Amino acid sequence: MTGVTGGDTVRLGAGAPGMAVKGVIAMALAMLMFITNDTSLKLAVRELPLGEAIFLRTLLSALIMLALAARAGDLAALPMAFRPRVLVRSGLDALTTFLYVAALAVMPIASSTTIYMVAPLLTTALAVPLLGEKVSWRSWCAIAIGFCGALIVTRPDPATFSAIALVPAVAAFCGAGRDVMTRGIGMEIPGSVVGCSSGFVLVASAAVFSLWEPWHLPSLQALGTVALSAAAFAVGTVLLVFAFRHAPVASVSPLRYLMVFGALVSGYLVFGDLPDIWTSVGMVLVVGAGLYAITCEHRRSVHARRAAAGCGNAALGAAVACAPSKD
Repeated sequence: MTGVTGGDTVRLGAGAPGMAVKGVIAMALAMLMFITNDTSLKLAVRELPLGEAIFLRTLLSALIMLALAARAGDLAALPMAFRPRVLVRSGLDALTTFLYVAALAVMPIASSTTIYMVAPLLTTALAVPLLGEKVSWRSWCAIAIGFCGALIVTRPDPATFSAIALVPAVAAFCGAGRDVMTRGIGMEIPGSVVGCSSGFVLVASAAVFSLWEPWHLPSLQALGTVALSAAAFAVGTVLLVFAFRHAPVASVSPLRYLMVFGALVSGYLVFGDLPDIWTSVGMVLVVGAGLYAITCEHRRSVHARRAAAGCGNAALGAAVACAPSKD
């Protein structure tokens, strides 16, 4: 998300712990916003065609992000929204959105969310070759277990498998690429501008998609759910950009698993859905692996900070010992 390399990420985690903590908090809040967006959008597509729902939601959220950019004084930086890396990230975000919402429209929200949770596993894995970040072997084990959990939810058995279950999995691949691209966007580009770029590309994509869909006038209830989705999506996008910019990918990416709990609550309270045994097993594996990965990365970062502090104290002690006597 910034123009940082792996070394810059290490310095960020050790030299700016306050910002890293804020990044983690921002990620948790972003997940709350995104589950609100998913719930509202799933309600909207009951009445509206897919392209129309995404178009209206994204148009409103883009206006909200423009307002946020104006309030932050970032409008002068708006041309940066069309830089190549930002546009690539926006294109991946648009593809992720279309695929995920298409699955969300026909699948239980808990199932589609759990399958999509392979995204942070892929993001953490991609951060090693693409960003130079280090991931412990315990975290690699957690990634493998979580991936198996997502696989269970997709029902690989030919007797029960549904091809639609692959759609959120493909969306996860696109989402992982988007997150890694976000990490590579320079800090001089405000997060609101990155969000506006995603909005522009997604609105244009939905407008093109609408050529193959008949649109109709939405009801006030549909407009209300779209508006709520737009507000949640806009705030969540800005928080997501902030999180990936100010904390290591391996620290914030597993927090996406919070969406599983939100999807369970939303699925039961709003849609009356309860996961079956296989979905429940997959959820336990995915969430458990995510929490374990968070614990491993936290312990590793604590050891790294202590080691760095020990080296600093040792260097200071050596300098004092070698200093000339004053008398």
